[in-house]
Amino acid sequence: MIRQQSDTMGIASIGYYIPESTITSSEISKLSGIPQEVFREKIGMEKKHIAAPDEQPSDMGIRAARQAVQRAGIDARDIGIIAYCGASFYDYSMWSPAARIQAALGADDCYAFEVKNGCNGGNLGINLCKNLALGHPEKEYALVVCSEKLSPFIDYTDKRSLSLFMVGDGAAAALLKKGEAKNQLLEYASITDGSTVDCIKVPLGGTKMPYGQTAHDSRSKYICVDDPDWLDRILSQTYLDNYNKVITRAVQTSGYSLEDIDFLFTNQVKRSLSRDIFQSVGLSERNTLTSIEDYGHMGTVDTLFNLGRAIEERRIKPGDLIVIASSGAGFTWAAMAVKFCEAR
Repeated sequence: MIRQQSDTMGIASIGYYIPESTITSSEISKLSGIPQEVFREKIGMEKKHIAAPDEQPSDMGIRAARQAVQRAGIDARDIGIIAYCGASFYDYSMWSPAARIQAALGADDCYAFEVKNGCNGGNLGINLCKNLALGHPEKEYALVVCSEKLSPFIDYTDKRSLSLFMVGDGAAAALLKKGEAKNQLLEYASITDGSTVDCIKVPLGGTKMPYGQTAHDSRSKYICVDDPDWLDRILSQTYLDNYNKVITRAVQTSGYSLEDIDFLFTNQVKRSLSRDIFQSVGLSERNTLTSIEDYGHMGTVDTLFNLGRAIEERRIKPGDLIVIASSGAGFTWAAMAVKFCEAR
């Protein structure tokens, strides 16, 4: 199903940035009191990268964005839309990282905005930018920037938050272009289940528990997982069901079947859950590229980072059907089908 060029949008290039500093599973084991085997064998993580204290989410986003623009060989002034997609924290609590990236790139004739949808924000940002650009003939390029600095908000002494100990930092950016054939964006599907929305949050800093106006537990400044056992029970099947739903819908509405999928790129999760996701749609880890061993889970960054690496390594070939699928904090899921078409 190849659409007319005026009706298509594709990924022209992907850039990424990974900070140099790391923390190993051995170090996390010592901080948390959890055996190292849990991180190595059950989760599958040896280390993850963490941003320096003076290295902010927008800084990393700018680095990834510049690389994407350079790889595409375009002038940043040609970019018409920039979407900044981060799961949670910005440089400041009330501020626009998208606007900073726009100014840093010199994308002067551009509309920039933020997208928040948990770790699913990058997928949503791609779909929003695709539709915005296709609705405006004068906008040929759009830039989706995913950047995360979540590591300072992990409390390794809180064993209830074990599922968050794999969270690392980094950034990735995708430059979208009208008529791009190599990674043509097809259909998008998404679903939300708000039954577990309160299970993962940072209690302090919102209107319910504002800074300086209420007494609070010191742990409330970190990302908290309330009742992890209940959350695991709820998500043990719901998580997989919703992943299956959005992947199936995105593929089928694009005119294909699950059997046609060549590559599936997802959030980086523990080994058993990753295996279950792939098995639920008839695939295996041969159909992906993983990064959890050396990078952990980088929120919104994972899918674009691994798609970018697969493109660099020439694993993706003309004719391949790709799906980028993600979930956000256990309450939202989305998938985008992508076709690597022959250049016209």
